[in-house]
Amino acid sequence: MRMVEPKRMSDVAETVADAIADASSLIFIAEGAANIVYKIRDHKQSRYLLRLRKKLPSQPSAVDVYGFYTDHILPLFPPHSVASMRLVKVDPAVLRQLNMELDVLEREGVRDQKRRGTELDTSESYGILVENMTAESIRSDLPLKFSGREEVLGTSGLLSYAVREDRGKKLEVAVLDFKPKWLTQSRDAPQNWRYCRTCALRRYRAKDKPEYGFCPFDLVSGSRQRVEKSVRALLPKQLDITSGMVLTLERVRTIVTEFIMHTDVFRALAQIQRNMDKHGVMDASHSEEPMNFLTAMTVRDCTAFVRIIYSEFDEITAAEVQETNTGDVHGSDGSSTYIEVDGYVFAVSCRLADLDIKDGNGNKHAYWRSIEESLNEGGWYTSADALIVPCR
Repeated sequence: MRMVEPKRMSDVAETVADAIADASSLIFIAEGAANIVYKIRDHKQSRYLLRLRKKLPSQPSAVDVYGFYTDHILPLFPPHSVASMRLVKVDPAVLRQLNMELDVLEREGVRDQKRRGTELDTSESYGILVENMTAESIRSDLPLKFSGREEVLGTSGLLSYAVREDRGKKLEVAVLDFKPKWLTQSRDAPQNWRYCRTCALRRYRAKDKPEYGFCPFDLVSGSRQRVEKSVRALLPKQLDITSGMVLTLERVRTIVTEFIMHTDVFRALAQIQRNMDKHGVMDASHSEEPMNFLTAMTVRDCTAFVRIIYSEFDEITAAEVQETNTGDVHGSDGSSTYIEVDGYVFAVSCRLADLDIKDGNGNKHAYWRSIEESLNEGGWYTSADALIVPCR
């Protein structure tokens, strides 16, 4: 395996956004294994979150990540389907200050136990601005009435919502984010498989516990019954929110189901996974096109953000969504789909994020192989299961 060829610094200069030179403008909000994410107080950058790289062995630089995004990801998808990403120059003094703040967060017990001891790479010259897909990011200039988020246990679903109100008019936003995972079957699965790769892995990890998650194959099945089943698994069973909202949980279920039935996003993802992985995980090391395989693995771990907006305002900025006067139950302007439920019209869109290149080093590939071996040897693709309906 090989990593993506890094972009020349001269090529990067033309794409870099304004520099981040003030650590006090950054608010720690989340941390993963490889990156830390900050909210930016500067209103000019309110559409974005700042993602900074940790100091870890073999971790690709921000320029490498951005190069893969522009050269290998964007050409695969239609416009508006992928969350935007921009490079930004970061002053070394900012990174040093943020590392000191991480030490404070660690002493105060704010940082996750398994993330302690890691810090930002002060030799890195760039950070990445990633589009803020949260419900609170829409029309942040309007007064926020209330917001919240609900994580769905047992699945990768997370629903966030926000309500803004100004001069008697409301803006309601709900965002469902989840990982679509493997939308096509693993090429290493046996011919008599009963479960898709995602459900087989879930069964293996659950060890016969009655834990159900959505099936990726439902999303591309074309069957309303199957889509409805997975939408219910992705969304909370109930929401403890203020009464009077137009975006009730039942309407959200209906809207998401209708959107998935008509969108091409998940079918496009499935096609990319199918075309980019010709040999399967067990034989990927012998592939003549290793970058294609790594792209397939990247797409299999991306996050989909389905955003629903109900607006009583006459205008919403073009970068977000505009209200429509159409009475159609299902229409589209290219970036948003308009769905009518109970006489209300909702603007719905979906963007994909978390599309960083997967590391194709020996350890990662060995991990992928070990999963396939476990699923095959344990019969998790083929065995009967009284708790989970077969995917096939």
